[in-house]
Amino acid sequence: MNIYIYFILGIVLGLALATYIYLLREEKIEKIIQSNKRIYSTEKLDKALENAVNNITNLIQEKKRELTEDEKNNIIFESLKRAEGFNSFSVKSDK
Repeated sequence: MNIYIYFILGIVLGLALATYIYLLREEKIEKIIQSNKRIYSTEKLDKALENAVNNITNLIQEKKRELTEDEKNNIIFESLKRAEGFNSFSVKSDK
């Protein structure tokens, strides 16, 4: 009977340790994301990218298919061009 108690305690302790490590990893990833957002992001860029995502989503729903890379790039750069101060971007095709 003692063997089973130790076995169950080992399983519970192992699960608790795995959960703790997983949560620490998630917390570390969230800190990195917040740090990168604070360093690299601006309000204008956030709005332009949000508009681009909305436009891509709408176009996907209209065409009922996945968009090509060129179509996505055109939408993203048009959104950036519409945002104030981003007039120097151009779309280059890899082909």
